Amino acid sequence: MVATVREHRIGDVRWTIVRGAREAAFRELGAYAAADIATVLAGLPSWPVSARARRSPVRFRAVESASQVEHPDAYAELTALAEGAGVPFDDLLLANLRGDLGAGDGTGCTDLAWAGSPSLLGHNEDGAPVFDGIGRLLTLLIDGEPGVCVWWYPGFVPANTFTLTTHGLVWGIDSVSVAAPSPCAGRHFLARTAQRATSVAEAVSVLRSHASAGGFAYTMGQVGAPVVTVVEKAGRDTAVTTVASGLSWHTNHFRQLPPHLDVASEESLDRAEVCAHLTPTSPDAKWLVSTLTNAVHRNADGGDELMTLSTLVTDLGAGEVTLVPRGGAPLTARAADLAAGNADAVG
Repeated sequence: MVATVREHRIGDVRWTIVRGAREAAFRELGAYAAADIATVLAGLPSWPVSARARRSPVRFRAVESASQVEHPDAYAELTALAEGAGVPFDDLLLANLRGDLGAGDGTGCTDLAWAGSPSLLGHNEDGAPVFDGIGRLLTLLIDGEPGVCVWWYPGFVPANTFTLTTHGLVWGIDSVSVAAPSPCAGRHFLARTAQRATSVAEAVSVLRSHASAGGFAYTMGQVGAPVVTVVEKAGRDTAVTTVASGLSWHTNHFRQLPPHLDVASEESLDRAEVCAHLTPTSPDAKWLVSTLTNAVHRNADGGDELMTLSTLVTDLGAGEVTLVPRGGAPLTARAADLAAGNADAVG
């Protein structure tokens, strides 16, 4: 089957659009991004994960097996990505399971949302400095599936950052370090499966019905709908909160699931305190962009290992996205155009 990879530039942002059958598309993507994938693998602080996998090989293979059985399409995608890039599959698998084996993967990302008029959903994508200049927008147009646009870290299952889909779904994901990960599927694989949902309710159902070894917090919305939904997931535990009006925020520790399930870092607690003291009265997209790029923006300094690589704010009513890449100028586009790969409509 024929698959294509096309690279575009929107201002300061790289945008890669992939079309075709699943495995062929990911094999082509792996070959196209092989140099960046090699850079990521060389630069990630992955030794704690490798050590944990060697120390507990039965748990490691249990997480792998559950990922393959419960999320075969996402597992096949990672397999094809490794083949295309010419790297060992286990190297990519270990990178993707960094938050599923108890080794931790930093405390990345902040989500802020406003439910009401207008309804807004914003996400800071925080990651290791190795990703600076390598991360980019990626739109997946896999045959027979809804179009999906994410911020992509080369080598990773394209699901662990923010998501826009052609069904109008929008969400950001915050990493949560789980105290005792379960021998269940990797959280990236579950997040990728959820991207096929046609509604927030369906996405929540997917998350409820599948266990996740590590922890994620999803802040979800849908274009045209005023409500914001927050889903916390760890193991077989799921907490769902519906926000009908006002401010919603999340950092990298659970707010609804029992606190003994996670490991709350001081850095995450500090950002949470900032978010808890925000007092917007009639916020708009401009206010949300400013807050995310200032009040909770990260620079990998002062002992902080991570930096904010991009900021995405979606006006759910208008269906318009504002994306601010690190060190670059903001760009605006329709969420539907990014999810559908309509390069001619985005300038």
